Amino acid sequence: MSARLYNRFREAFERDRRRPLVIAHRGDSFFAPENTLLAAGLGHRSGADAWEFDVQLTSDGIPVVIHDSSLRRTTDVATRFEGDPRADLDYQVSEFTLDELSRLDAGAWFVAGAGRPRTASSFGTLERLDREVIDATASGLVRIPTLEDALRTTIDLDWMANVEIKSAHDGDFLLVDTVIDVIRRLGATESVLVSSFDHAEVARVAAADPRIATGVLATTPLFRPWDYVREVVGADSYHLSATALGLGGAGYLRRRTVQSLRISDIAECRERGVPLLVYTVNESEYGKKAGHLAEAGVAGLFTDDPDSIIESFIPSAGHTRRHSRGIERRSASP
Repeated sequence: MSARLYNRFREAFERDRRRPLVIAHRGDSFFAPENTLLAAGLGHRSGADAWEFDVQLTSDGIPVVIHDSSLRRTTDVATRFEGDPRADLDYQVSEFTLDELSRLDAGAWFVAGAGRPRTASSFGTLERLDREVIDATASGLVRIPTLEDALRTTIDLDWMANVEIKSAHDGDFLLVDTVIDVIRRLGATESVLVSSFDHAEVARVAAADPRIATGVLATTPLFRPWDYVREVVGADSYHLSATALGLGGAGYLRRRTVQSLRISDIAECRERGVPLLVYTVNESEYGKKAGHLAEAGVAGLFTDDPDSIIESFIPSAGHTRRHSRGIERRSASP
C-alpha cells in the first residue's frame, strides 16, 4: 500500500503514547449540551486530543451538527413549532431549513429535570456545571452549529475533529460530498477524521480525498478488521463499541480484568497497524473500563467525560478535575 498523506490523526496514531487518544464524545457532554460549540470549548480545555460530533443535512442542503434524526430531544422544536405538520414525522432534522433550525434553543434541555437522557441530571453533574454553561443554557441562545461553525472552532483551537456522518442509508451521497466540500473549503483536511456506520460512505471519503483520515464504525466485531478496514474500505482506523470488546459481557462482569476483554483482537489490530478506538467509555476510576482498555492497548477512547478519563491516566502530573473543584479557568473561545 502506498504511503498515506499527512493527517494529524494519523500522526497521533503512529506516535508512541503513554495513554490512548482521548476524544470528547459530542464535546464535553457531561458538562455542556452535546454537539454544541459550548461543549467543544469545554472539551478542548479538558485536555482532550480531539472532539467528535455528528452531522446531518437540513432540507436546504446545509450540514449541521446534531446526533438524533429528530429535533425533539435536544431542542425546543415542539414548543417553537407547535402545531406544525412536521410533528407527525417527529420533527426530523431533514425536514427543516437552516433558517428554521437557527431559531431553536439547543441548550435548555441539558439542565432540565431528571428522567431525560444525556442531561446533566442523568450524568449526575448538574450541581457541578460551570457558570458559563448555566448562563448560556438560561439565555436560550445556544444554537445547533453548522459543520462550518464546528470546523472553524476546531481550527481556531488548533485542535482535531472526528466528523461522524449520520447516514440516511438511502444510497444518496449528497451528505458525504457536502461534508468533503466544506472540509476542503475551510482547509481542514489535515485536522479531520470522517467516520460512519455506512462503510460505503467511508470508502467514498477515503477515495475522494486521501488527506482526510477515515474510520470504520461498528457495533459488533468485524472478522479480520485489519484487512477489511485497510484493504476493502481504504480507511485508517477501526471504531468499535465497548460492549463488542467484552465490556459489560458475562465474563467481564464476573471478573473485571483486562483478560476478560477480547485482547487478541486488540493485539492483532496493533500488530497490523490498524488503530482501534472504543466508544463510549465513561468509567475512569482505577480498575475500571478505561484503564483496562488502555492496558489492552487500544489507540483511543471516546468519552462524554474527557477530564476524568485524562486524570485517570496521569494522576501524578497535577491534572486537576476542574469541574469538581471549581477551579477558575480562562473564558471559553466558542
